[in-house]
Parts: sequence; C-alpha cells; structure tokens
Amino acid sequence: MNKELSLEKLFSDIILFFIRNKFLIISVTIFGIVSVILFQKLKPAYFSTTSIATSGVAAYERFEDDDILNQRTAINMINNLQLDVRKEDYNALSSKLDISEYQASMIKFIEAEQIFREDQDEKKHNTPKFSIHLLVRNKSSILIIQEGLLTYFNTNKYISDYKMIFNTTNSQIISSIDKEIDELRALRYKENSTIDLSTNTILSSRNHMDIQNQIVDLTHKKSVIISDDNMFLPLTFVDDFTLTTIEEREVFVWGTAIGFLSFIISIIISIVREVKNNPLKK
Repeated sequence: MNKELSLEKLFSDIILFFIRNKFLIISVTIFGIVSVILFQKLKPAYFSTTSIATSGVAAYERFEDDDILNQRTAINMINNLQLDVRKEDYNALSSKLDISEYQASMIKFIEAEQIFREDQDEKKHNTPKFSIHLLVRNKSSILIIQEGLLTYFNTNKYISDYKMIFNTTNSQIISSIDKEIDELRALRYKENSTIDLSTNTILSSRNHMDIQNQIVDLTHKKSVIISDDNMFLPLTFVDDFTLTTIEEREVFVWGTAIGFLSFIISIIISIVREVKNNPLKK
C-alpha cells in the first residue's frame, strides 16, 4: 500500500513539475530546434551524388573470385582519398586527381563500396561493379572530380605497369591462337587426314560455351581476350555521377538531436531553479 502511494506521489510530483515549468521547457526546446534549423539553412549546402564504376585492375593482376573481377584494389584506392579529405590535405588531393586545390577543397566526402547481388536464398554474391558516393560543396565540381578520378587511375604507375604486361601477354596469346587456327585448318584440308577436328579437345577450359568445333572454339577464345584487352580500363564509369541540384543540409537529423538536447537542458535548468527557489529545510 505504501509502495502504491509512493509511486502515485512520484508521478504526481513529476506531472506537477512539468506543469510548473512548461513555459521554460517549451521555450528552451523550441529555441534549440529553431537555432539549428536557421544554422543549417544559412550555412553552405553540400550535394550528394553516386556513380557506378568498374575497374580492370583485378584483370591485370589476374585476380578473380569465381570468374568475377575482385574490385578490392580499386575500392581501396578510392577510399584512400578520404584520408586526405579527412586531414583536409587538399594539396595532396589536387596532385592525385590533377585538379586545382580549390576543386579538391570542394570534396566533403568520398567512399567506394562493393556492389553485391542477392540470390533467391538472400545470399550475397560478388559482382565486378562498385559504387562511389561523393559529397561536394559545389555541384559544378562533380564532373571535374569524376575526370580527376579517371586521371588518378590512369596515371598510377602500379596500374600502368600491370596493364602493359596484361596487354603484352594478351597479344602473345592471340598470336598463338592464330597460329593454332592456321595449323588446324591446314590439317582439316590435308588429304588422308585421320584427325576429327569436330570432337578433339584442344582447350582445357570452355568458359560458358560447349563448342565441339575446335576452330570455332579457339576463335571464341580469341574474341574474349580481344574484348578484355580493349574493355578492361583502369577505371570505367558504368553510370556517371548524377548532376544533382538538390541541396543536402541534414536539417531533420540535427534538428532532432539538438531538440532532444535542448529538452534535457531545459529540465536541468528547471530543477536548478526550483531548488534555488525552494531550498531544503532541516
């Protein structure tokens, strides 16, 4: 019984406390929310945009996961730029992207993230694509930064050296395939030939095609290598950065956080004021 009375008195005291100090609590809370809204509206805005990209670096390194290009190197290279953004080392960013320091200072945030696909069991699988999230202070800088990222990859010595080896070895493989095709054609038209070119297996791997004619098989292999040789660039934008005109200000997030903080502060002020006006008596 005493517990019920104590709880009832406690709730009654809390309600009476809020009633006595409602104007102070409401005023301080509203003041905090309005202040942050005005601050967010008056401060310089930023623009958020995303692109989809792919890179041939993994192909140069001959590094694949289940026949899917692993984009870890490319993603790490882009995320490494965020370290310079965080330190506000715009001189380093300017040098890496080959853009002016002013344009480099427009980057507020940059991050690359692997894109996965989900199967029917909601299991995630790797893809050769990744997304790049970019926050800038000036929307006119978006295309300049995109071109800077292309320069950043195309002028990287590690990538350039690997790409040169990749292209050279592909040319050698293509030459070997051409030579093999010529020899097979010669055997096909040779009189009294006992070799059945339609069933003999010359390639140990057929990729996704089960072709029995070896000349066609080799030709297909050659076309894949030529496609890889020409299409695998250090960095390719599958979908460019969106030239957004919508400003991002985070009014709701900051308004909610500051509003809650102002509410707590108003309660503390109210408690201090009541203690001051009603000192404890012995």
